[in-house]
Amino acid sequence: MKGSFRLGNIAGIDIRINYTWIFIFVFISWSLAQGFFPQSYPGWSTTTYWATGVIAAILLFASVLAHELSHSLTARSRGMSVNSITLFIFGGVSNLEDEPEEPKVEFVMSMVGPLTSLGLAGAFWGFLQLVGDQQSPLVAILFYLALVNGLLGIFNLLPGFPLDGGRILRSFLWQRTGSIVRATNIAGTVGRFIGWGMVGFGIFQLLSGNFVGGLWLAFIGWFLASMADASRREMIMRQHLKGVKVSEVMDSEIEAINPTTSVQQLVDDIIHQRHRRAAPVADEGHVVGIVTVTDLKNLPQDKWQNTSVRDIMTREPLYTVKPDDELDKAVKLITRHDVNQLLVLEKERLVGMLNRADLISHLQVRQELGIKSLKETDWKS
Repeated sequence: MKGSFRLGNIAGIDIRINYTWIFIFVFISWSLAQGFFPQSYPGWSTTTYWATGVIAAILLFASVLAHELSHSLTARSRGMSVNSITLFIFGGVSNLEDEPEEPKVEFVMSMVGPLTSLGLAGAFWGFLQLVGDQQSPLVAILFYLALVNGLLGIFNLLPGFPLDGGRILRSFLWQRTGSIVRATNIAGTVGRFIGWGMVGFGIFQLLSGNFVGGLWLAFIGWFLASMADASRREMIMRQHLKGVKVSEVMDSEIEAINPTTSVQQLVDDIIHQRHRRAAPVADEGHVVGIVTVTDLKNLPQDKWQNTSVRDIMTREPLYTVKPDDELDKAVKLITRHDVNQLLVLEKERLVGMLNRADLISHLQVRQELGIKSLKETDWKS
């Protein structure tokens, strides 16, 4: 996910925070310090309310991280590769290399998240009973964490993709139909209805005077509906690309440029003359980076002549595929990491580049020629 920075590593899994997390962290801290805690526990000082709100917000996101870690560790125990976990405005997401290969694997992976949240809710409630009934910040934090983890676990059990409950529903449908495509379409449709239902209820809350709660509910519903649609589109695209090799679509007439090439020369020879938006960068035949139009945006034009590509290129991460890889793997990489192009390497040697435009053009040609995709029942994983 773009706009993220690395926070640390847990059990070999990178933990990242997206910039949008900062906004929701501030919002939750403010809402707790100015609303929830003063109403529930009157008489504290302003400093105490804010300190309690910030600590509760931090522990909330620690709970979200535990939820996502349960998904990731379960996936890894089933032989799946987990790149990282990213916390963002709507919670967290585990970045998996592949989809589960069997319905039962998806069921276990999906179920463990809500169970973790409900388990945390029970644990915090148990600690609350040990502390006793008193008007202290500790009691307030424990009560809030028990409440919010319980709500998080229940919400994630809603049967709408891509929520955990939607993935559980997809695992049952997948088992019954034998087609992950059909199962995703049905679960995604359910997720879309749930999302727009939340939008409608959020608008009703807005009109009833609950401005903040209604707006937030509508926002979450819109996000859920959008993600459900995006998941369905991605699965349909992967269906169309199944069996097609990267080598059939990639641009093989790509020439790498030297790191010492000036930005001005890059613009003149590659971007303007050849109408390319990106170029691989290689030093003595070894790919060391990639430079794109995006890398140019923050560099004033009067510095192009005296600035080398080395100074602005992206060194890592470099996302690559092999010529014999199927296009659906490339689609997953482009979608998951929100990049526009992939380098195509064969035994560490650059043989081409694949970008979004190549994929779109390929799909358009198939549609115009009436080339049918593989039958859903032929695609079991």
